[in-house]
Amino acid sequence: MIKKMLYQGLICAFPKLTTRYVRRNEDYYMLTLKSSYIKHKTNIYSFLKKAAAITGAVVITACSFSACTPLGGSASRYNNADEQYNAADNESFNAFTDSLFRELASSDSLSLHALLENPCEYGIDDYDITLGRIDIDNIDDTSDITDYITKLNAFDKASLSKSQQITYDLLNKYLYTALNYSDLYLLNTDLTPTIGIQIQLPLLFSEYTFMEKKDVEEYIQLLSDVDGYFNNLLEFEALRSVRGYTLSDDLLDEVISSCKSIADSAGDAEGMFIGTFNSRVDDLIFLTDDEKNAYKKQNEDAVINHVIPGYNALITTLASFKGTNQYSGGICNYPDGARYFEGLLESCLGWSKSIDEYNALLDSYIRSYAIVMQKLLRKDPSLNSQFGTFSFGIDKPDQIIEDLKKKITDDYPALSDVNYNINYVSEALNDYASPAMYFMPQIDNLDINSIYINSTGTDSSDLYPTLAHEGYPGHLYQTQYFASTRPSLIRNVIKPGGYIEGWASYVEVHSYEYAGDNTLLNSLVQCNYALILCLYAKGDIGVNYYGWTEAQLSSFLTDYGFNSAEAAHEMYTAFIANPANYCKYVLGFLGFEELKKQAQKDLGDNFSLKEFHRYILETGPVHIDILFDYLKNWENRLVVSSRAA
Repeated sequence: MIKKMLYQGLICAFPKLTTRYVRRNEDYYMLTLKSSYIKHKTNIYSFLKKAAAITGAVVITACSFSACTPLGGSASRYNNADEQYNAADNESFNAFTDSLFRELASSDSLSLHALLENPCEYGIDDYDITLGRIDIDNIDDTSDITDYITKLNAFDKASLSKSQQITYDLLNKYLYTALNYSDLYLLNTDLTPTIGIQIQLPLLFSEYTFMEKKDVEEYIQLLSDVDGYFNNLLEFEALRSVRGYTLSDDLLDEVISSCKSIADSAGDAEGMFIGTFNSRVDDLIFLTDDEKNAYKKQNEDAVINHVIPGYNALITTLASFKGTNQYSGGICNYPDGARYFEGLLESCLGWSKSIDEYNALLDSYIRSYAIVMQKLLRKDPSLNSQFGTFSFGIDKPDQIIEDLKKKITDDYPALSDVNYNINYVSEALNDYASPAMYFMPQIDNLDINSIYINSTGTDSSDLYPTLAHEGYPGHLYQTQYFASTRPSLIRNVIKPGGYIEGWASYVEVHSYEYAGDNTLLNSLVQCNYALILCLYAKGDIGVNYYGWTEAQLSSFLTDYGFNSAEAAHEMYTAFIANPANYCKYVLGFLGFEELKKQAQKDLGDNFSLKEFHRYILETGPVHIDILFDYLKNWENRLVVSSRAA
């Protein structure tokens, strides 16, 4: 079944059905998260020791997807058939996808409000005010997925327009992947450190927009559902506990600690639930003073009687599950865990590669970055001393974003000015939340774009690439650019995480090119950062697919200069807590790099970086295979247009 609960039938940070009912948390919330990786930076000398071994030289001179083929067809590499599409939209197909959008969007009210300010204008006028529930009694039911597949397959793809064919391919891969892994739902949990719903929920409420009275009233009703929502999650956790799938005790302690921090501060007069709400209500011109006071009282009652008890229930019940975990280490040590890991990557990436091939790809990029770094240092040995003092020269968020908007114009297509706000994560969440995040705007209210920065998790020296990831030309820019193409509604909720986070990581890496005038130093720091990303993805695969122990991970990291046992432990814990999370960012990034290599090879002198980026942005969030499938058609059009010019 498609999971009917908070952001689990929705994407927008919604959905991918990674497993029938369970999908990775970070893909559901109406925000896209910057991973918590890269807390520990490698020492360049230690790294270069390993680089020599990798490249096979002490001095470098300057000069199938195996088990998871979708049921809907073979996983070709790649289908570059000639374009055959209808000039006009197939209206029946639009009706089908719009109906699917309405069903998914109305699964829970928080998702619905995050997607739409005026749902009635989109045919959604009858919905319950709820955070959603897992249907525990029918958790094995996949009839909704098979029903969607039957309806989708009833359409002749040749009868669809070009954009509809892309949507068709996206839905096909999305649904079949969901069905293929629908039996593994108990291997996932929504309650995890850093990206768990217990941390995200306060942030989601803080970004709940108030445009009319109805919004304020529904917000308070949703707050009053927090305890019921958490109790339902705990019912599911009880099922996991019986099977021995509960998080390990140390991870449970992290989740419990985050819950305690929120519960302890939720009732504060100046806190995120009460103080923030009061200040926002005071600014609403459509309310009288009496109405404002009444809503403040109702909100406080909801926090005291439902939010805090809900978090306390998590604390008490999760503590009672301690000691029930029967499987240590990575997810591959659980029954069908390796297959589950394959499913996570198939869901977020949709790339026709086996895990072994992903691992080999990472090795090749590590070698490549190592060679480039050695060449740079040989060309200019002074880069070594400059490396430690590298800086973008700007540390004010607004100034950084404006600087990025100017510097990306040669490489990325133009986008009209967009409103945005820079906010900071509440102090109560600083130790638990991701370093930064972007809240996606409502479909019918694109002017509200919020970027949150965790002052604890993001150093000023990292702020420039972080805002490239979250802002321009990352999440905010990509979201707004695709919205400007007026896509089908369903494309606003089905967004593969490998594209979303892969794109943001790709542009983050390339943002180092916009630093100072020392291009050699910029390249050195860029390659160092990209290599570290690859190490994290290697660790993710090593722990969760090949079964590395913490000692094996530590040994691997030591070869690259990560000599801290504490750092190795933190990384090992993060990999276990959220399998495939780092792979989503890094392999998605490499997917775009591989796509670019293919386009450069095919087009030669006709290649344009800006037009390549336009192709990715106009295609919108899809699986990587789909980007390759339509690449040749884009290349042909680009050559024709170049000749015409």
